[in-house]
Amino acid sequence: MAGVSMCPPVGRPEVPVRRHVRRGQPVREDGRDTAGVTTRLIVAYTRRHLGDAGVEQLVRLAGETRSVDVLEDESTWSSYRQKIALFEAAERLTGDAWVARRIGESVLTEQLGTIVRVVVGALGSPQQVLRSVARANVKFSTSATMAAISATAGHAAVSYRLHDEHTPSHHDCRYTQGILTQATVLFGLPPARLVHPRCQVDGAQECVYELQWPRWRWWSRSLTWRWRGGTAADALREQVADLERTVADLVTTEDLDTVLRRIAARASAAVHAQRHLLVVHVGDRVTIAADGLEDEIAGALGHELLEHGSIDLPGEACLVAPIASSRRTYGWLAAFLPADAGFLPVEQEHLEAYSGLAAAALDVATSLDTARHASAVNAALLGLSHRLAHEAHEHAIAARVAEAAPIVVGARQASILLWNDDANAMVTVATVGYGHLTEAARAFTVPAEATPALLAIRADQTPMRFERGQDDPFIDDAMDRFGQQVVTVGPIVANGVVVGLVIAGEAQGSGSNGDRNSQLAAVAGLADQAGIAIDRLRLLSSAVHAATHDQLTGLPGRGLFNDRLERALTDIRRSQLSAAVFFIDLDGFKDVNDTYGHAVGDAVLCAVADRIRRSVRDGDTVARMYGDEFAVLLRDLPDEHVAEKIASQLVTTLSDEYHLGEVSCQLGASLGIALAPLHGEAPEELLRTADTAMYRAKRSGGTHRVAQPLGLLH
Repeated sequence: MAGVSMCPPVGRPEVPVRRHVRRGQPVREDGRDTAGVTTRLIVAYTRRHLGDAGVEQLVRLAGETRSVDVLEDESTWSSYRQKIALFEAAERLTGDAWVARRIGESVLTEQLGTIVRVVVGALGSPQQVLRSVARANVKFSTSATMAAISATAGHAAVSYRLHDEHTPSHHDCRYTQGILTQATVLFGLPPARLVHPRCQVDGAQECVYELQWPRWRWWSRSLTWRWRGGTAADALREQVADLERTVADLVTTEDLDTVLRRIAARASAAVHAQRHLLVVHVGDRVTIAADGLEDEIAGALGHELLEHGSIDLPGEACLVAPIASSRRTYGWLAAFLPADAGFLPVEQEHLEAYSGLAAAALDVATSLDTARHASAVNAALLGLSHRLAHEAHEHAIAARVAEAAPIVVGARQASILLWNDDANAMVTVATVGYGHLTEAARAFTVPAEATPALLAIRADQTPMRFERGQDDPFIDDAMDRFGQQVVTVGPIVANGVVVGLVIAGEAQGSGSNGDRNSQLAAVAGLADQAGIAIDRLRLLSSAVHAATHDQLTGLPGRGLFNDRLERALTDIRRSQLSAAVFFIDLDGFKDVNDTYGHAVGDAVLCAVADRIRRSVRDGDTVARMYGDEFAVLLRDLPDEHVAEKIASQLVTTLSDEYHLGEVSCQLGASLGIALAPLHGEAPEELLRTADTAMYRAKRSGGTHRVAQPLGLLH
């Protein structure tokens, strides 16, 4: 989408329109059968086995006119014919008739397709992936229809029918086989065993693939088997990092047009789709950027999206997310796939996260554009935006803003205050220019009710200028204390709320209204930069939290529990204390779920999570591991009896009756304990020991007991 062409608007001649299309990419709707993950896999496999010279031969033998860089771009789509030509070239170079299957099997080991791994891995289990195979398949190809014939724990059957306009190929079939075998590896299991009883290449109406895999427990899957690219949780964290790098890169220019082009070009970092459409209204013009849509269609759809916030494109499934910050709504971002394929639920969240980050980048760009009144100020604001994009803490953001204040505002002194709920006040977190008064400046706070001026700033969210003698005792006293004649205050707004203040102080007042207005604008610009950076930080923090916590109960998930257990074991090696791991399985939960339905079942799981949280100590970790299984990590235990006491209380608490609206039910709990370092110093050892102990409790009958591994708690 790097090219820019001025085009007349569709239906709105009074508004200038700019449209962008990506260089080297088709703007027609044909030739978009195969996702870039496939072409990149073929190139990566060839390079790994034959080197760069082999890749050059591959491109030449396949008759490719596109560069290797384009083939390695996961946002690039190709035709079915181009895909088969690349597979045929790979077979000629390697002499391996089954090379397409081996390429499919490398989808995870090559560490490609982060988006695909995230959205498919979010389905939770191999059978859920294979049940949703029609939607998962479109991440790789739209030239065939794939459907689940059956899918249970440990077994699945899948059909694959190439569309009539294409000629069936053993390469396409074998590549599909290779990818299907990796559905289990995505969850830590070994590759699925695949049997292929019917093949469309041999004249059948469709290909049929039957898959089998072992039904192992979650801890065995997650801790024993891993692919070279990491776990599904790693992929989630990788995508959050990708989005963070993307927004940092988006703000590396003060040119609004460049920012808009980059937002559209990098939409594939959020959702892997055949087509993307961006429409933004900034100032006096509408900008439309599209990938995979003809220019005329993009213009019409862009105006429809801008006017209605939705799109009706026949034969297409569409995700739409607003590009909006707490300051303003800029426009919309849309992604398209064929209607019979559709999107996975988690992809709406990814598109919204990217749109929020894009809005933050536009906030930066428009803020810089507005504040472009002097070259020195521009340079300072631009440099500040670069630094803020990489800060990971709010206090660090405040320090950066304070450092820039003397140049941007021209004031001798500057303070940054942030709202503190515990103190019910604005608290100083960064200062510059106070000299021997620095300690007093850092101790300065503004209580919520200290001055009507603060209430007005928080209500109106506009900067204000104060001079001595304005009948505000609190402000006059502060100005006397720090030797100031004039102070300018700008509110820092994040997510629509004033979360802090930028305060610039001067020993002498400015004479002209122009100077005063310029200073108000400069302080407002600094406050905007701080608010944008804090917005970005909190958005990314929310994304990380969502990636590491169970959505239903809010508890940490398996990955975060394992991380904390690893850190606890590291601490144990340096101390004389111990730790305990509880593994808890609810008894009777399935009956409650079957009798009252999943809504009540979900409510029971939330109630169980709350009871466990209230039964352990501050600093302990409670996690939902899988279904109705929970785990607890108790740190810094002086002896084993503390763990035994907490466990006994816990199973009693979990066995009390649950009252959920008009429904009352009772459950039991089987609980196993493992102690560190007594039962091991590796996470998998402790989890396996606790899990075994839990099953011994369950087999012993009843539910109100604590089982102990051999040798534990004599």
